[in-house]
Order: sequence, then C-alpha cells, then structure tokens
Amino acid sequence: MNIEKEREKVEAFLNNKFIVRKGFDPIDISKGINWNYKHAKSANTYQTYMHGLGIVTDLLIVSKKDGNPTLLEHATNIIIDWHKKNPKTVKNYSWKEHPVSSRISNIIEFQEKAGDYKLDNDLFEKIVIDHCEFLYEERNYKFNNHGLMMDYGLLNACKHITDKRLKRFYADKAIYRVRYALLRDFTRKGVHLENSPEYHRLVISIFRKLERVIKELKISIGKEETELLKLADGYKKRIILPNNYYPMIGDTGTIQDIRIKKNYNDFIDYDAGIAVLNNKNVVNEKDSTMLTFKSGYHKKTHKHNDDLSITLYMTGEEVLVDSGKYSYDSKDLVRKHLVSPKGHNAPCISNKNYKLVNPLIEQELMKITKYSNKNGHKIVSGINKLYDDVSLTRHNILSNDDLYFVVDRMVSKDNDLFYQNFNINENAEVVQTDKLTFNLKIGSKEFILRTYERFDSDLATEIKQGYVSRSFGNYENNKRILVKQNQINSTFITVILPKKKYEMLDDVRFVNNKLKYNYKDKNYEVII
Repeated sequence: MNIEKEREKVEAFLNNKFIVRKGFDPIDISKGINWNYKHAKSANTYQTYMHGLGIVTDLLIVSKKDGNPTLLEHATNIIIDWHKKNPKTVKNYSWKEHPVSSRISNIIEFQEKAGDYKLDNDLFEKIVIDHCEFLYEERNYKFNNHGLMMDYGLLNACKHITDKRLKRFYADKAIYRVRYALLRDFTRKGVHLENSPEYHRLVISIFRKLERVIKELKISIGKEETELLKLADGYKKRIILPNNYYPMIGDTGTIQDIRIKKNYNDFIDYDAGIAVLNNKNVVNEKDSTMLTFKSGYHKKTHKHNDDLSITLYMTGEEVLVDSGKYSYDSKDLVRKHLVSPKGHNAPCISNKNYKLVNPLIEQELMKITKYSNKNGHKIVSGINKLYDDVSLTRHNILSNDDLYFVVDRMVSKDNDLFYQNFNINENAEVVQTDKLTFNLKIGSKEFILRTYERFDSDLATEIKQGYVSRSFGNYENNKRILVKQNQINSTFITVILPKKKYEMLDDVRFVNNKLKYNYKDKNYEVII
C-alpha cells in the first residue's frame, strides 16, 4: 500500500504544520490547532477539510505501517480537542454536512483500529449520537453528493448504536434517501446528471461504500437500484479515454483509472445529453480514436455552457480538449472563460452567451437529436436554440478511417459574427500553414485542421489564447483556433485528421445536406 500522501501530512503535522488536504497550504499549529482558521482565499474549503479530521486517519495509517503507537496518541488528542472546542452552537464550519459526514467516518475507523488508544466508550457514544442526530435531520440534508456522504456517515454510525429501535430508525431514513438519490440523479442508462465524469466516478465510489455498509447491516438497497448501479459503473468504461484518463468535461480534472477496461461500443444517452463515438485500434488500443459530444442537461451542478461541444482523442493523442475546472469562484476571470462557450470546442457567437434557466423547459431547445452508424460513418447531431434569436445545429461525422468532419449551421435574425472554436491541447505546437489550414504537433504525432469555403462564406481564421486546467487551482495557456464567418445564415465545414492522411483527402463539400469527399481516390457521400 502506497502511503506517501498520508506520510507527507503526518510528517508535516509532527513539525507543527497542518495540511488539511494534499496540495493545500500548510497551517501553522505550533500553538495548537485553531479550529476557526480562515484561509485568505479559500476559507470555506480549508474549514471543510480541517473539520473532516482526515488527519486522524492519516495518523492511523502511518502508525500501523510503521508500528508507531505515539501517532495514535496524537490522533486521540486531536479528536478530544476537536470535541471540546466545537459544540453544535459554534459558528465555524464544523457542523456543515460535508465535514460532519467525513468526520464521523474517520472517527469510527480510528475507534475500530486504534486498540488501546481508542476513545473512552462514553465519549465515543456521545460523538456518534451527536453526529447521527445531525445527519438524520432533514433540515441539514443536501439533495446532492453531500447528501450521499451524509447517508454513508449515518449508516456507518448505525453499526455502533446498541439501541435496536434507534438503529433501525436511522438506517431506514438513510436507505430511503439513498434509493431516492439513485432514481433522481441517474438516467435510465446509468449516467449521473451532474454533467461531469469526475463526479460520476466520485458518486459511484460513494455508492459502493454505501453498498458495503448496507450489507454489513444486513439490509438491502433494492433490486432495481442495484441494477441501475451496475449500469452506472459500466458508464465509466464508456466515457474513459483509450489512455485510461477521463475527458475533462464539466469540472473534471486529470484522473487516470488504470484498472478500467475500456468499452469501445458507441454510447448515446439522449436524456443526459452525452454521446461517445469510438474507432478501436485492435493493434494498440491506446492509438484508438474517441469523440465525445455534449448537448443538453438536467441539472446546473458542474454544468458549463458547453452545449454542442466535443472532445477529440485521435489515434493516441488528445487533440481537442475541454477546459477543466480550475476553481469554483464564479468571479474569477479564468473560471469565467473555462465555463463559457469559448472554453469549449463549440460553435460560438461573438460577444454573446446563453443562459441556463430551467432544464425541463429547455430540454427540447438544446439536445442531441440523432445518431447513426452506416456505410463506414458514424454521425451524431444536436441543436442549441437557447441563444436569443439564433439557432445552432452541429453534425459530427467520424469515419472508420479516423477522419473527423464537423458541419455547423448557424441561423440568426441579425448579421452576427459566428465562429467555430477549437480548444487545442495545451502541449500542441500550432502552426498556420495557409489561411484555412493548421498543423498541430503533439509529441511525435501531427494532425491537420482544415476548414473549407462554401459559396460566398468568406471565412476568416485566427489563433487566440485560451486556458486549460487539469488540476484544481492550476491552469496553462493553450491555443484556440477560430474559424469565423459574418452572415445571417452561416455554414462551416471543418475536418481534423492525422497529417499522414491529409494528402489523400480531396474535394470536401457540403451540398444539399450531404457531405461529399474523396479519400484514397474513392468518392464518399454522407447524408446528414
């Protein structure tokens, strides 16, 4: 077991530095822990993790690994100090749903494994009951991921309640809320509705922990709920990239799941507004191609203005990337960019944005409209009609030869400046070779992005700066390629493909709702 993360925090603690979460600034505790500490920039976040008492579990883990019981004594003292200084009436973050849920689980794990250093039974029982009362109360409950954490904490605590009536009372409430959350937060295909692969993964991990503790309590979550969880677990295999990283959709950072075996079947969930198209490389799966397409939503949580946007992993490289998350500060300029249409690979309107108000009303105005797979071409299309007086339609075409075509149609009452926005991998070298062609070099591989004139389209192109955030609080500059057109009705046709295939592509046109092109001296016609 690798305990470097825990060891780093424990060693800091022994040197009077409290690291409440890996990567966070250390807090000086030479005069003891100030439970009311407020970080200059992220006060609530630091308070949340401080009062979660993760340091107790860190000390427990390192103590067991090193055979050092002194660390258990430190953990005991931390719990006692926290309990003494943080009654339910205190005005800091100690009695908020997230830290309460984490804290009770950390204290329970300590109590179960600390041997002679565990808490006095009366103190432990009081802590358990205090936490159960908070977690049970409906006025404290959050109908989101934090609510699931509360249910886990409540069920975990039930294992240590001796009063059978009270134990059943708390357990029944938690099971009811868990079942409700499953049916509320997932589509019938098992996609979590908070718009983010990272948070889908997080929620599944919480549900797996819930399953284990429910089994320990010898109760059941339900047959239908169990089947839905299986589908949700399977979605991770569909949304993960061929290199076993997740695409950075909707506040997803850099996460690798090496244990997952990717499923290369195409996946469309109209309800969640997500599509995944794959071309599997049977020789080397990491050199496969995968396209994601996003349009539509059911919840605003982790939702960006990313509708009609794509990510493109082509023959082993992330070519077009999503923006990531950076922070949750809505006033931060980088965050504003990352959640806007120009932070995504989407059709955009200069100086305009759209508002997300009510998904029930808007679901017919912004959605994935169709998917087909025939004659060597996969097509997925969608619409966005939430801009004022503007209708946007995008058609994505992925050929079996790893040629990606995107056809955008923009119709407006005004003479707007429309543009296709391509958010390029931050590690790419981007060189414009002519007015309509760009060479993208990522590592040892090269790709071409080429756009095509159509009738009197009079296209203009531009390279602009953007931002990509692969981890919380950090970002890098990247290049955005803009293909611009100033018309009332605008149509764009752009292709992205490996450079070695570009010389074999010719005569790309879009006529009468048909994409036509010649590749390797063979003519293709794709009806949109």
